[in-house]
Amino acid sequence: MTRPASAVLAGAALMLSSCIATQRDMLDLSQQSEEVKTQVEELKKTVGSLQANQADLSVSIKQLREELSAYTETVKSSQGDMSKLSAKLDELGAQLSGKVAALGQTISKVQSEGLEEQKAALAEAKRESGATDVFYTAEKRLQAKDHAQAAKGFEQYLRDFPAGSLVDVATYDLGLAYYGLRSWEKAGRQFAVVLDKYPKSGQTPGARLHYALSLINLKKGGDEARAYLESVLADFPKSAEAKEAAAALKRLPKPKK
Repeated sequence: MTRPASAVLAGAALMLSSCIATQRDMLDLSQQSEEVKTQVEELKKTVGSLQANQADLSVSIKQLREELSAYTETVKSSQGDMSKLSAKLDELGAQLSGKVAALGQTISKVQSEGLEEQKAALAEAKRESGATDVFYTAEKRLQAKDHAQAAKGFEQYLRDFPAGSLVDVATYDLGLAYYGLRSWEKAGRQFAVVLDKYPKSGQTPGARLHYALSLINLKKGGDEARAYLESVLADFPKSAEAKEAAAALKRLPKPKK
């Protein structure tokens, strides 16, 4: 072949080879484009999923924030309530401490007063015991007809124990002691005291009888004496004094008409 022809053939061969290479590249490029599209779709799906997850996460975060805010408010409210409760407990504690202290003082006072009352009661018991001893000693002497010593004993009792439980009896018995000593006027005064100060005493019948007898022995007050003797019969008809009163009335002169 001639040189120009060879050159033409070589150029054609080169062009054909170039076209074949270009077609392969196009095929490879098309395949790569499809792969890229697939990857892009997958990436879109992934991004969509991420976006959905992000939306859910945003909702969860918002809900969590709301719950946290509510919890914070609850904590604040609880702290306020706890502060109020603590203050109330402090107040109650102070009140309780005050009441306990006051109770302690009251107990101490009551114990002290109780001790003083016990001491006073003991002293009164001793005093009453002493008064009883004086009274019964004088009573025994009166029964033994030792009127002088009996009178001194009853006088001592009335002088030292004017509020004694046996003062009405001692007053009457002193009158009997004076009566035994034939001190009619002193005796009459004692019986009058019994009738005046102790009208409901058990000594009333005897006091009326002996007051009347004292008047008779003084030879005065005949009408008054008769009235007292008759009152014994009227008010105490079954008593031993009534019999004595009846006998005394028989000895009295009959009243003038």
